[in-house]
Amino acid sequence: MPVKKKKPVDVVKMTPSEEKMLEFAEEKEFRYNASQDRSNTKTPDAKVKQKAGFDYVTEGYLRNQLSKHFPTWSWIPAGNNPVQFLGSEWIIVTGNLVVDDHGVKRTFMSPGSARVMFKSGAPHTAENVIDIDKNVAAANTNGFKRAVNRLCNIADDVYRKIESEWMTEEQEAVYDAILEEMLQAGLPHTVYTKFKKKKEQVTPLNFNEYYGKMEEYLNKLKTKETA
Repeated sequence: MPVKKKKPVDVVKMTPSEEKMLEFAEEKEFRYNASQDRSNTKTPDAKVKQKAGFDYVTEGYLRNQLSKHFPTWSWIPAGNNPVQFLGSEWIIVTGNLVVDDHGVKRTFMSPGSARVMFKSGAPHTAENVIDIDKNVAAANTNGFKRAVNRLCNIADDVYRKIESEWMTEEQEAVYDAILEEMLQAGLPHTVYTKFKKKKEQVTPLNFNEYYGKMEEYLNKLKTKETA
């Protein structure tokens, strides 16, 4: 029996410009996904420090992570006067963080500040300033750390830059509580399961909208109970 020949499949070839556009889109998506992965990465508890009630990570940790994700980077002075004094009490240091993000140059200008230190009990005048080099270094460090977080999404969980992604602990507790109350009021298990799954879509930005719908549903369930 003769073997039927398969009909050749037409292959549509892209033009060079179309190939370039596709390559660009894929690279853009890759960089976006990589930034989201960094943003959603939990900082090890051992690396999170606390001062005056606020969480932070050290400059050393940020440098290590920056070099890990962006081997080619620079922190350079910004403008012609990167170190400035704000009155006699504050030092402002401004720098530019420059990274090579998989072939794309990205920059972020970031100021950092630190208080000027004076001799104890002495007037706050120039002759009583001490450790000015440490003051400048502290301001520079603050600017650098801010730039690493903002440009590279490193330690976003520590600096609360992913609030639009996840509910707060308080919101999550409220969501679970009203859902349990709805179940006790007669919510069908199939609907209960749907609300459980929708929890993954709730963020601080749309929490009130979801809570309002659940509260409305709960009131309907309670009305049926009293009818």
